[in-house]
Amino acid sequence: MKFLLIANNDTDGIGQTVVNLFNNLIKKGHDAKIIALHKFINHKNIIRIKRSFLPRLFALSLDFLKKDFKDLFGFDHSTIKYVDIEKYIEEADVIIIYTFRKIISNNILEKLFSSGKPIYLRPLDMEMITGGCHFNQKCKKYKSDCSNCPKLRFNELVTLPKKNLIAKKKIVRNFRPKIIVQNNYVKNLLKTSSIFKSSKTIKISVGVNANRSKFYLKKKARKILGIDRNEKIILFAIYNLSSYNKGGHLLKKSLKILEDKFLNNKNYNKDLVNVRLITLGNKNDFSLDLDKIKWSHKGCISSDKQLNLYYRSADVLVSPSLYDFGPHVVNESVSNDLPVVAFEVGSAKDVIVSGVNGFLVPCYDNLKFANSVQKIIFNKNSLRNNSLRKKINSFRSAAYEAKSFIKISYKDIKNKKN
Repeated sequence: MKFLLIANNDTDGIGQTVVNLFNNLIKKGHDAKIIALHKFINHKNIIRIKRSFLPRLFALSLDFLKKDFKDLFGFDHSTIKYVDIEKYIEEADVIIIYTFRKIISNNILEKLFSSGKPIYLRPLDMEMITGGCHFNQKCKKYKSDCSNCPKLRFNELVTLPKKNLIAKKKIVRNFRPKIIVQNNYVKNLLKTSSIFKSSKTIKISVGVNANRSKFYLKKKARKILGIDRNEKIILFAIYNLSSYNKGGHLLKKSLKILEDKFLNNKNYNKDLVNVRLITLGNKNDFSLDLDKIKWSHKGCISSDKQLNLYYRSADVLVSPSLYDFGPHVVNESVSNDLPVVAFEVGSAKDVIVSGVNGFLVPCYDNLKFANSVQKIIFNKNSLRNNSLRKKINSFRSAAYEAKSFIKISYKDIKNKKN
């Protein structure tokens, strides 16, 4: 079969999930291509498409003349020409769309669905559902607590003013493609969506990159990275540490509670007060000002081996994400037998068993989050659970993800022929 994966310009970070599937489809003897914007990757089957400047400028100019300022810099206008990708669409047997917000116009989207080929939507973050809010730091009204944000209610007529995005979602609702989700949290979330609730959802877990889950002894991993073997390491790894949906602002509150309740306690064993937070990703305006907890920011890690070493060196991964289709670091941590403390969203709900390989905490409960971190880093009984890790890995390998896509694709192609 010939697979066409339509991503955005993100073939690093979360886009590694796209590349991972792409590589494993090829390993299994199938043809695969990725269409992405701008980013250059040295692989003949990853097609770099440039945005069409003039059509986009024309559309923006029309908005300006109409004084439709809310759309002016929404970047939901047509960005590529159909002729640039037409031959790849015609050659493909199966099309997987990871995003349609920034790369595909209404016209292209309609032509895709009218092709009669199996098409799967594979959202990796919230933007496809929420209209690109991303629950980021620009929001003022729901900045500290986005649980009541109307965009989570999926009423596109009221809360999504961008006309192009509304039109795209109307196309999706009319054609009802299959939606491939990566965990039960997202599957249940889609059932409440007026756009996606009539589409069939299929759960295929995102495959963990094998190079991020190789086992190293903790002592060896720390020696390679230059980490003190006596420190208690809390790991916070995310693409953007300042994104509000990733919960960095809540992590700060939890660490302050951890420090005040345990580390500053005069009766507490001073030998254990040797805690360090290690952060990986884009720091932006994320900062930490605590007395007892040391902080080291290592920036963006591009090496799979190096990221693997951080998982193997840490005592606990913290995942305070509030609304998340992943996060993928949770899967990778579980694959490394690293305990996780996470809010009850995304992949964490599928792979974390409280008291066995980490703790699940109700969203915004900073006290319980802090207590859970304390239980792991200061508890003599290890929460690392090898048997559970092996069980989870059996259906979260990259090879299994590719195999699952191949299986449903064969079935859908056969049904369309009949």
